[in-house]
Amino acid sequence: MVLSAMKKNLSIFLIPLLFASSASCQSVSFYKETLLMKLDASHVTVTGEYCFRNNYGVEANQTIFFPLPLTTGELKLDSVSVFDETEQTYIRHIRKLPAGLFFQLTFHGQEQKKLRIYYVMDHDGRNVRYLVMTHVQYWKKPLSQGTYTLQVEDPSITIDSTSYKPDNVLSENTRTTHTWRKVNFNPDKELDIWFHHK
Repeated sequence: MVLSAMKKNLSIFLIPLLFASSASCQSVSFYKETLLMKLDASHVTVTGEYCFRNNYGVEANQTIFFPLPLTTGELKLDSVSVFDETEQTYIRHIRKLPAGLFFQLTFHGQEQKKLRIYYVMDHDGRNVRYLVMTHVQYWKKPLSQGTYTLQVEDPSITIDSTSYKPDNVLSENTRTTHTWRKVNFNPDKELDIWFHHK
C-alpha cells in the first residue's frame, strides 16, 4: 500500500515535468497575460487572458498547461471555463490533473491565439494566491508582458500586504484597485495577497 501511494505521488510530480520539457522545445511561446481578480468576503473570482504565438511558419501542436489547485476543495470546479477568443469557442477536451489543467491547441504558421480562463475559488479569509511563478516557469522564458489587477469592493476587507509591491493603488468610492505591471517578467515567487476582515 505504501509503495502504491509512493508511485501515485511520483506520477503527480512527473507528469507536469514531462509536459514542461516539451514546452521548451515547441515553437509556440506564451508572451502576454492580463489578469483580473475580484475579491469578496468568501471567494476570489479570476478572469485571465493569455496570449500565445507560433514563432514559425509551419503548423504546431502545443500542450497548454494552466496551474490550478485541483487537489484542494477551494476551487469550484464547475466554474472553470477555457474560451478560445481567436476561434470564438470553448475548449472542451481538458485534462484535469493535480497540478492543473492540460489541453492541446493547434497553431497555424505564425498564428497568434488568445485564451480566456475563468474560475472561482473559496478562500480562508486571510490569503489568496495566483500561481504566476509556476505558470511562467513552465514556458522556460520570461513573460514579455503581464498586467495583474486586484479589485476589492467589500469595505469590510482590508489588504494587509502582497508578495509583489503594486505599481498603483486606486481607491474610488467603495472599490480599491491594486495593479501590477510587469515587463520581461521572470517571477521568483507566486502572487500572494494577505488580507483581513474589519
